Amino acid sequence: MPVINCIKSNFTNAIIARCSEMGCRLRLNGLSNYVILKGERICEDRRICDCIIFTRDNCMIIGIVELKSKTIHSNQIIEKLTNGSKIALDILEECSDNGMNFEFYHLVLCKRWHSSEYRVIISKKIIVGGKRYDIIPKRCGVSFSAVISGLK
Repeated sequence: MPVINCIKSNFTNAIIARCSEMGCRLRLNGLSNYVILKGERICEDRRICDCIIFTRDNCMIIGIVELKSKTIHSNQIIEKLTNGSKIALDILEECSDNGMNFEFYHLVLCKRWHSSEYRVIISKKIIVGGKRYDIIPKRCGVSFSAVISGLK
């Protein structure tokens, strides 16, 4: 069973139609086969990101997304993105036969970035499975496919 279909059938209670919260949204135009999981529905016992997106290109692309309408607390964001990444890896392991290639995109969307918050966020890294990942700060309303294509 393809990975996206496996996720859709095994995590039906966590599937949401769009990645948005309190007026902040990540657009998914341009993506054909994807699934969005609500973080709090997958993991209730620790802080987790708002959305986890799985989609395919040449490899599995995983979007770990935190949506903010106002205040950015960098330590909480690090924790939420890290926990979301770990859960995403568990899901990928459950739904793929062998070590599938994947790319992480750790996004923090905010309606309005203050320069001090922006500098703090871009200076932080997420560490998952011994690998370091950048955090990508963007404004609410950005397209996930634009982020993916802009970073390749």
